[in-house]
Amino acid sequence: MAYKINDNCIGCGNCAKKCPENAIEGQVKVRFEIDEFICSECGNCFNTCKMGAVTDPFGNTSPKKSKKQSESKSRIDPETCAGCKNCYLNCPMDAITIVKKGFFASTYCRIDSELCSGCGNCVRNCITGAAIVE
Repeated sequence: MAYKINDNCIGCGNCAKKCPENAIEGQVKVRFEIDEFICSECGNCFNTCKMGAVTDPFGNTSPKKSKKQSESKSRIDPETCAGCKNCYLNCPMDAITIVKKGFFASTYCRIDSELCSGCGNCVRNCITGAAIVE
């Protein structure tokens, strides 16, 4: 019996990145799935998930980490941000807003630290390196 992903999944994809067998697939902001025929039951997904979205073969759910337990948060440097919205479109927590720099100026993105889960999707999708994990 393999690990399973439950309804707590926010679609961040961290579990898929840690899976040595490539048994986990999905799309950003959509619940991921584990192929039980490929899963080697290594437990990487269980130990990686911050949202309590992975259930082990014994029915135990991965511990949901509170905001204080989350070791990292992301932020965006407004001076470096190109305003491309890649981070905004790929944030599973909807923690990113688009802000205008001025009346005629371009936009930049800002992360709400209260909503940020620290998944790092913004960093992986940033074209300028403006998104940073701290």
